[in-house]
Amino acid sequence: MDDIAHERPPAHRKRKALQDDHPEALLPDSSALPWHQPVHEMWPTSLAFRPSPQKRPRLEKRDSRRDLARLPPLRRRTRPARSPPHPRHGNDLEDIGIVSTSDPGPSSGSLLRLRDTVFTKSISPATISSIPIDPNSTHIPPLQPPINRNTLKELDLDVIIRNPQLRHDLLFDPGLQFRPTTTRRKTERSEKYWTAITCELESGCTCVSFDLRAKPHTTVCACAHVAMPSLNPVVAFSPTLHVVTLRMPSRIRALLDEFLEVLLLVIQPLSNVAGAHVTPSKSQQAEHVAQAAYIRSVFDPALIEQELKHKLFDPSGLFRAIGATLQGHCAPMRDHAVELMVQVAQTCAPGGEGSKADAVRAVRMCMDILELMKLDIANHQLQTLRPFLMRTSGQFELRSFKGRKTGYGCSFQKTREWLAAAHSTLLARTEPIPHHLYPPGYLRYQTLQRNQQVYLATLKGLTDLVFTSPSPANLISLPVATTPLSQASLPTISALPGYPETSYLDTARILLLSTDAVDLTALYMFLLLYRQLRFSCSAEAPSADELELARLKREIRDVGSSRLGYSFYCGNPPAEADVDFDTDELEKWRTLKQSVVLQIAMRAKTGSSAATLEQPQPVGGVDQALLGLAQRWADVNIQHASALSVMLRARLSEVVFNAVVGLAYPGRDSASDKLANIDFATFGRTAPLPPSPVFGKVAGMEALGEEIGALAENIARLALIHINTYLPLYEVEHFLDV
Repeated sequence: MDDIAHERPPAHRKRKALQDDHPEALLPDSSALPWHQPVHEMWPTSLAFRPSPQKRPRLEKRDSRRDLARLPPLRRRTRPARSPPHPRHGNDLEDIGIVSTSDPGPSSGSLLRLRDTVFTKSISPATISSIPIDPNSTHIPPLQPPINRNTLKELDLDVIIRNPQLRHDLLFDPGLQFRPTTTRRKTERSEKYWTAITCELESGCTCVSFDLRAKPHTTVCACAHVAMPSLNPVVAFSPTLHVVTLRMPSRIRALLDEFLEVLLLVIQPLSNVAGAHVTPSKSQQAEHVAQAAYIRSVFDPALIEQELKHKLFDPSGLFRAIGATLQGHCAPMRDHAVELMVQVAQTCAPGGEGSKADAVRAVRMCMDILELMKLDIANHQLQTLRPFLMRTSGQFELRSFKGRKTGYGCSFQKTREWLAAAHSTLLARTEPIPHHLYPPGYLRYQTLQRNQQVYLATLKGLTDLVFTSPSPANLISLPVATTPLSQASLPTISALPGYPETSYLDTARILLLSTDAVDLTALYMFLLLYRQLRFSCSAEAPSADELELARLKREIRDVGSSRLGYSFYCGNPPAEADVDFDTDELEKWRTLKQSVVLQIAMRAKTGSSAATLEQPQPVGGVDQALLGLAQRWADVNIQHASALSVMLRARLSEVVFNAVVGLAYPGRDSASDKLANIDFATFGRTAPLPPSPVFGKVAGMEALGEEIGALAENIARLALIHINTYLPLYEVEHFLDV
């Protein structure tokens, strides 16, 4: 058969081979890549999978001699000799039979066997901002270690002394201490950082990959194509894989520098806080200077970086020196952690079984120990200066508030309206305020002196803030807190609409106390429902005794939830609430409310015998008519804006206010007419509660004495701290003259 019969169709194979030899000529300019366009437009024109204008004819078997006969005479020429075959480059994703003998990972490269033609030229740092990749993405490990000078700065004594919120919280919680905070996001970022450090030590890779939609992608290493950047990340693009890879700057030198600075910060803390509060002696200063010089002599970040590059670094000797220094500064309970850190570093000595991952583990352990030591130092300084901080808290908070007023344009408008409203309410009061230390009728508000009126108006205003919150929609979005005033940290809540400006440090506490007041009101209404059902069952039924009501309160809390106040909102949530309530959540609250009503109806029907109180009753034993009556009563009245709930809330507010006055008044020394020296640290444990008659002789509140007393004590503590700071301001500014 003639050779011409084997001639291939004109598929331009020779030109394709030349392109394989020189791929750079076909790759686009990375700086001009249209990142926002669809994926198919990201391909170079010569490599794009698009239909050509002229379709290639289908190959068919035909007689080559007959085709030669049809050709014109001039076209009959001898075919040139074939060129030598070019080496074939497989597709990037093609399995060409090469199987790696080691596990895939940073130390052995990617499973994708990339040719030198995969990545384009690196994009300049100036164009990084045009790429739709969030530089703060959690997929990118941080460049700085999780524990650094900035994170420890808030533990400096100067920062503590100048922190109004911290000093204010110290008045409520005498045992306030700093503790390491751990969140899921913080833990994940820490793990990513130390994994990136280990990867860089083992393979030198600092790459992070994204797809064209800026979503995280499995790392496609570009270290062989992109040089290590010094400051800003360098971007490389793979048109074959549709992957954008960022080669990040090295984290090793930054870690070494930060490690040294944190170590020096912890071992010489007094030199950083020298001033009016802590003044180190000359011997201490000399000792700290000598230790700092010794640490710098054995810890040279530049030298260690060079030794790491040449695989000559031995961490065992360095960590022995660091461990000996830390044991001279840390508390005895940290000695074991220091010894364990030194043992881990010893395994990385020449001839040891330790790996580079173990060396990173030793560094990480040392950083954790340094953070704990810094916390110990801050807690010791806080304990030492606690009397001074508490003694000067009032003057400091007042100066901070005036500075805040000047700097942020804060006014006294809401504070004036709030205090004037409380003053008007007390002026309209016809009965005197009861007090267990004074004879009946002594505290008649209209006849008191001006400074006494300001004092009592402040107590009344804070009680009203708790029971009639200006932002009721925010109450149902707060977390459950059984002891809100003893928490070391409260949620950071900015000033809410309607609250006085002077309460900006206590907004979170007032909201938490408001939830307690709402729960107390719900419990009061449930007990009132029980009394009415008992009376409807039998007019001659004896009234509920104290033991019966105590057991019923426990059952209501067990059947319901720790937040009985949800019962007010399950039927009609506040329209102004910032929280989106789904149907399932509302149904859950409604079911809990119905369960509580069912338990109350069962107890009202069975009576107060010991046998029935000890055992729950089946649903079938409940009078359905009685249960229906109870459910309708609860649906109508246990609502936030119902007339009965408003009346009972006002009644509870009055009783709690009387108890607050009994706890927090008088606050002045009768001889000097100055504020008494209040020991805030021991107030909650030593302040005597008013006798039970102060809680009022209102029917239905006999069983709520414990709850009313606890709420009144918390409000009184809040009021004393508030008055200690702002009462001079209220008297000078004549807030009651509005």
